[in-house]
Amino acid sequence: MSDASNRLLQEALAGRLPVLPHERIYGSYGSLLWTTAVLSAASWAYLIGSAFPAFGNTWLSIIGYLAGLIIGEVVVVLAVGIPAYRYGLDAVDVSKAALGTRGSVLLLIAVLAASIGWAYVLVAMTARGVGHLAQVSLAPAAPVSEPTVIAVAIALLVLIWYLARRGPAAMERLSRLCAPGQMVIALCVLILLLAAYGASALAGHGAPADKAVTTDPLAQLAYAVEFGFDNALGVLPFLGGLTRLVRHKRHVVGPTVVGSGIVGASLVASVAALAADVTGDQDPITWMIKLAGPVAGSLIVVSLLVANVGTLVVLVYVAGVAIQQIRVLAALSWQWVVALTLLPGVIVALRTEWLLNHVMTWLAYNGVMFVGVAAVMFTDYYCLRRQHLSVPDLFAKPPQGAYWYWGGVNWIAIAVLGAAAALYLSLFDPVSLRIHSAFRYLGAGIPSVVAASLVYYVAMRLTGADRVRPNLRAPEAETLDVTL
Repeated sequence: MSDASNRLLQEALAGRLPVLPHERIYGSYGSLLWTTAVLSAASWAYLIGSAFPAFGNTWLSIIGYLAGLIIGEVVVVLAVGIPAYRYGLDAVDVSKAALGTRGSVLLLIAVLAASIGWAYVLVAMTARGVGHLAQVSLAPAAPVSEPTVIAVAIALLVLIWYLARRGPAAMERLSRLCAPGQMVIALCVLILLLAAYGASALAGHGAPADKAVTTDPLAQLAYAVEFGFDNALGVLPFLGGLTRLVRHKRHVVGPTVVGSGIVGASLVASVAALAADVTGDQDPITWMIKLAGPVAGSLIVVSLLVANVGTLVVLVYVAGVAIQQIRVLAALSWQWVVALTLLPGVIVALRTEWLLNHVMTWLAYNGVMFVGVAAVMFTDYYCLRRQHLSVPDLFAKPPQGAYWYWGGVNWIAIAVLGAAAALYLSLFDPVSLRIHSAFRYLGAGIPSVVAASLVYYVAMRLTGADRVRPNLRAPEAETLDVTL
């Protein structure tokens, strides 16, 4: 590819405009699979898995987490991935049919908060991980060197800008390198566990009863399923920006569920759970060095931190596409959009410890933000729109479009989003881990999605808000392909 990489791949495929089939870069099953895997298998997957022993039976947590991941990934890919693929649009533009032309701003804020928030958290985790390694290797008794952490964070931001500015083609190639690397690291850790402790030690007994969050097996399973389901919902803001780049319908559902749910998050979290269980330490860096020794352990940690680069490029790409919903930014060239997306990261580089202490608590509510969104978008697209969207109306100037509703906002959808979040939090608080008695049998995310879907459908039909007529009908809906 010449001419400045084909003008940085046509300015990152013209931002949020519909990506035409011949422009799409994901042409095989593995291409999207590795990108979704790299998104889910970053350092935070080790932190999530390391927490499993605290819930009691570790293997029960692993099984429940996988089940929740698969259920959640199917919901998300149907609600956002399929319509985004079909029309070549990102999640925010697709959501206008359900939330309204102006109501979609809520999803825009959530997408930017999730993508940029997680990107900055990963920058901070990577920088502090390098600083921790330097401290362990050079001066074990000394505190982590903050100048080293700051320098690594800023260097990482520059590297991410350089890679992300080259557009989705570079993102796809980088994912093909980083995701298999993350899988190899996880398998190496598993081999080290077997060599050091033996297969019998990996029975996954979990924390002692007096230190476990709960001793009730049903509650343990419910916690694990909920964590998996919420983690899958956290992929919603990123998925539209990725599936719009897929050429073939058969490469949408399977690669997403397998890549993000099974190959990515589940494998890494499972290995981390077993390692934390047998070593008795929830800090991945500590137990990796304990398992492999100072030299080999440090190499494993460094490899893991380097693999985070692939995840960061995906997060920044999705944020760059979404932020172009702001008209003044849509007029900028792609490399400047990426630069502005990363610019606040300079502040993050100076305050990495503060960020991890405060923002991680807020991001614990990540799944809550998208419970109602997944329900509303799924119900609107399949039950009310019958898989028809009018792209011209999604881009129409207000108040001309068919998705204008009341002042540009579908207040029914907004009310359902609020009610879904309230129902979720009444069943489960993801920070304090407080649960309602019904949580043991139902969890929180799944019943909230089902209830929100039913309420939204009935309210839209009763008010007649579902009978808006697009200015231009979309082509006949294709048969939904959910091949794994």
